[in-house]
Amino acid sequence: MKNIKIMGIVLIFIGIIIISYTFGTKYWATQKQNNMTKNYEEKIKKHRQMAESTFKNLDKSLTEDLRDENNSNEQPSSEDSDAIGILIIPKIDLKVTVSKGTDMETLKYAVGHFEGTAMPGEKGNLCIAGHRSYTYGEYFNRLDELEKGDEIILETIDGSYKYIVSAVKVVLPDQIEVLNPTENATITLVTCTPIRVATHRLIINAKLED
Repeated sequence: MKNIKIMGIVLIFIGIIIISYTFGTKYWATQKQNNMTKNYEEKIKKHRQMAESTFKNLDKSLTEDLRDENNSNEQPSSEDSDAIGILIIPKIDLKVTVSKGTDMETLKYAVGHFEGTAMPGEKGNLCIAGHRSYTYGEYFNRLDELEKGDEIILETIDGSYKYIVSAVKVVLPDQIEVLNPTENATITLVTCTPIRVATHRLIINAKLED
């Protein structure tokens, strides 16, 4: 009887540790993503302010601007330098930083840009991957709610780009042709489906609005 009680206490203790780890990991991922988004939004703001200032003061020399920029003590973090924009999908209340790369570490705290695919606003296929998870990287959990006509917005330091969903489909993991270049400016969002089973890939295609 005593051994059973001890075993019960041990199991309860292990359960508490697992639950604490899960919530702790999710909290840390959320905080990191929020900081990345906040930092990139500030970067966009500063860039636009600098552009407006330069436009209003064309008589100032470019060398002076460059000197001021080079003398700045503010250095971007590695996370900030990896960010290429902020992905916003109003329908599913998503706002998340898009970072370079699709490795596991990147997808814990952001959605990732497939290397070699188009950049925001460019002609070609801009491909972005994201996780569907209940621990961390859950940014694409509601991606299956998107339908034709829904908006996908990308905020960058160069401007804001709006894409309109044109297709929603499910493919096998080896159907990598969904990442092929396109003639026009398009975006492809990729995630695993079903959630936790991940036997297939959910693909959202959208076209840049004219």
